Amino acid sequence: MPIDETLGVLAHRGGLVVRRPQLSVGIVGAVSRTTGLEVELLARRPLDRRGATERQAGIRAGRDGVVPAPRRLLPAYDEGLDLRVGRLDPDGRAHWVFGSRTSSSSGDHSGGTHGPSLRTTVRFPPLYDHASLVLAWPEIGFPESIVDLPLPPRDAVERGTVPIWDAPVDAGPVPDSLRRRTHDAPHPGPAVEAGRIVAGPRVLSRGADAVVALTRLTAVDGVLSAEVLSVARGPRAGAMSVVPGPGRPPGLPGATVAVVHDGEAVWAPHGSGGSSGGPDVFRSRIEFVLPDPGGSELGLVVAWPAAGLPDVLVPLPLDAR
Repeated sequence: MPIDETLGVLAHRGGLVVRRPQLSVGIVGAVSRTTGLEVELLARRPLDRRGATERQAGIRAGRDGVVPAPRRLLPAYDEGLDLRVGRLDPDGRAHWVFGSRTSSSSGDHSGGTHGPSLRTTVRFPPLYDHASLVLAWPEIGFPESIVDLPLPPRDAVERGTVPIWDAPVDAGPVPDSLRRRTHDAPHPGPAVEAGRIVAGPRVLSRGADAVVALTRLTAVDGVLSAEVLSVARGPRAGAMSVVPGPGRPPGLPGATVAVVHDGEAVWAPHGSGGSSGGPDVFRSRIEFVLPDPGGSELGLVVAWPAAGLPDVLVPLPLDAR
């Protein structure tokens, strides 16, 4: 079973953990399971008008006038053009890992808002109570940085490590009186690494052969960023198609979500993400940007008609922002 088909326990509330002139690093998500600790990081550099190829060539040739940072934990023979991530063991030794999912962006160098970024998900062995992450990118002058993370205890992780096919579901029917519309002002995409996670992993909707799970909900810049995992198996997996229902936005196959506010369900446009599938299993992981109505509970309508799941209304308790 893929690791993200097990819920796990929210291990960190997210937000920026390192701010330096060369680079800022934030935690997008962190989940503890009995099989390991998964941490998603987003590192962002200052605004740079050059494209990715030019920037990497400048780093490689040392043309940017940058004095490389000293290496204390990173091996002297290591060479790289991106952020390296590891953990410290109890003896203070660094164990470096490669990201299981990694993507990069050149930023909006023509518009002048966001600088180049790197987003990576790293997986560590099971860790409880506390962990020390190590971040290094000496080629751009970013010094090795240690980030101490308080983590959930073992017993909490053991209770929360549940397959998404077995986890409890709290969902009810959608009232007929609820009006539905598509969000008419899509957000360009918040700096999700600077936000705060207000709801952790949970199952939103499930049938015999399909399930929709929330991996995290982040409040940032006055909106909500939700990452939603949709999985179908068996005959349902081979029948996926993009067939939006009334009032639903077109987009990638997988579940769609809407925020309930003032008697309306406002469907969110699809954001970044992707899907994969075959005759036996279909999976999609999509980020949605949702309006934030405030309050301590969010009403979320979840729909995946192509997978045979009815529309449901999920009351989602939120932590303080």
